[in-house]
Amino acid sequence: MVKRLLLTAVVVVLFISIWWGVAAVAGSALLPTPGQVFSALLGIVTAPNGWMHIGITTYRVVAGTIIGSVAGTVLGIATRYSTLIETTVRTVVYPVLQSVPSICWALVFVLWFGLSNATPVLTVAVAIAPFFMINVWEGMKELDLGLIEMAGVYTRRRGPVLAKVIAPMLYPYAFAATKSSFMTAWKIIIPAEIFGATSGMGYMLSLAFESYRISQVFGWTLAFAIILISFDHGLFNYVDRRYMRKWKPAELKSSA
Repeated sequence: MVKRLLLTAVVVVLFISIWWGVAAVAGSALLPTPGQVFSALLGIVTAPNGWMHIGITTYRVVAGTIIGSVAGTVLGIATRYSTLIETTVRTVVYPVLQSVPSICWALVFVLWFGLSNATPVLTVAVAIAPFFMINVWEGMKELDLGLIEMAGVYTRRRGPVLAKVIAPMLYPYAFAATKSSFMTAWKIIIPAEIFGATSGMGYMLSLAFESYRISQVFGWTLAFAIILISFDHGLFNYVDRRYMRKWKPAELKSSA
């Protein structure tokens, strides 16, 4: 653990050193030094409205992810019980949601809802739903049919079987979809807020760009990166180690 932390620190210092050297040689306002960027980041987090915009963006990411995950999970599970729904999801819903760029959805939602919370939230939701559709869909194919049939001996109701037998077997697939979709949502929210909101981190990034405040552009970009890394290497890694490892097969645990 200590060795890994030291190696990480060395890599970070090396990266900052290279960045500083390139910026010093270039001597251009378009490439600020690490000191200028960190100073801009400090100004962002200490500004009266800095955390407000970070909170607004976080709320939109979480809300959009929840809406998209619920919709995608419901459609993914429904494919097991209805041939019509399976055909519809496989031939229409999933291809359309997967192939249309997020920026197109953002522009469409701007036309429908204007510059409001609904635009970035729904943009994230539409982009996130396919992650859950395909993961739950694939998970449904890998279910232990013998265990499900055994549960059917004790009850004919689908609700308890779904909640107590099928859902636990889908946990690893749902977690994988949550992790990948949440990280993607933070990248989608930027153009969604640039085109469809008057608040949030993406909006502030756009303002900094329009006013040619390059350090602020890099500062907001660094803030995005720190948030993404915190969730990926902090929250999701902790949940994976603490709760999800027990759902993995024994051979995967031994190789992890």
